[in-house]
Amino acid sequence: MSSLGEAALPGEAGPNDLDAAGEAALDQALRSAWMPVCQSGELTDRPLPIRLAGETLVVARLGDTVAAFPDLCVHRGTALSLGWVDPGTSPAPDGSPATGEACLVCPYHGWSYGQSGEVKRIPAVHGRAIPRRARIERYAATEHLGLVWVLLEPGPGGWEHPAPLYPLPEAPWWGDPSLRTIPITTYDWKCSPARRIENFIDFSHFPWVHEGILGDRAKPLSPDHVVESSETTISFQIALEEPQTSVKGDVAPGAKVQRDPTTYTVHLPYSVTLDQQLPEGNRFVLFMAASPLSSKETRTFTWNARSYRLDPSNDTELADFQRLILDQDQPITESQRPEALPVDLSAELHIAWPDQASIEFRRHLGKVAARARLTESASE
Repeated sequence: MSSLGEAALPGEAGPNDLDAAGEAALDQALRSAWMPVCQSGELTDRPLPIRLAGETLVVARLGDTVAAFPDLCVHRGTALSLGWVDPGTSPAPDGSPATGEACLVCPYHGWSYGQSGEVKRIPAVHGRAIPRRARIERYAATEHLGLVWVLLEPGPGGWEHPAPLYPLPEAPWWGDPSLRTIPITTYDWKCSPARRIENFIDFSHFPWVHEGILGDRAKPLSPDHVVESSETTISFQIALEEPQTSVKGDVAPGAKVQRDPTTYTVHLPYSVTLDQQLPEGNRFVLFMAASPLSSKETRTFTWNARSYRLDPSNDTELADFQRLILDQDQPITESQRPEALPVDLSAELHIAWPDQASIEFRRHLGKVAARARLTESASE
């Protein structure tokens, strides 16, 4: 693993690659990464406004596809999310023929946008030619793990053939009939997605922030672990000692138990899977995906899967347990300055043993920023 103090090679992360210009380069580069914007169940037969990376978008189900566009009619700037979806199978009230495809209709003047973002109908010019400029950009969008994901910059192939910077997270547990999978309430924090990820994979804070729940201040020593890294993931296994709790199927609440192995996998850039083996062969999975509302605001989507206490009546206790943890983490994470990762990585002191995963995570983000800056310099 590279040290943050080592000299950087071309295209590799150096100690200052995430200065102000580096942060901007990173944000721009990650427009080419899939970001979750809502749960699939939230997207019904009506268009839905969403925020992503400081922009306002609209997502809608158009036929059998999920589409994402700027939430802005090209005619008079009306929010398309106030409109509706026309299935495209029936003539318009004025007698205009059916569009032949599902369209997103602007509520102001009835302009109908087809699946490619092209205007298919302008009622005020019934039957006349539609200007070639009457179109909006379409972003790549897909459904995966019960979430809608959007790719703001899909690459040369456009929304039909996107080339993302990273693949969507792998989740072999998703759809496993032996597990009960439930959503945890979506939440927004005033921090960057990178800060949210670091909080999730930082287990050395457990004795201090989650005393008596996930840790013990009398035993603050970080367990041994080895961080493994690829171009798309960062992972490690640890043996966590936790107080027993009924939400994890334990029979002696309060007594200590070893969660071994506990496996963390960061799916770059901003998703994490926690997979815990529990006593009696039970399994506890927590998946979270963070998405930037802006550079300093993050929305987090979470799924919890378990192989025990499968009756739905147990869902509330499990969700309440997660909320307790989040309520303890939120003020800590939101207090960190800067809200994004430090503009100078040497501004924060890193301890190699407990901070290995965080250092590796920052190294990956630094590489993305460095490559983006090199590309930008080459194009000037």
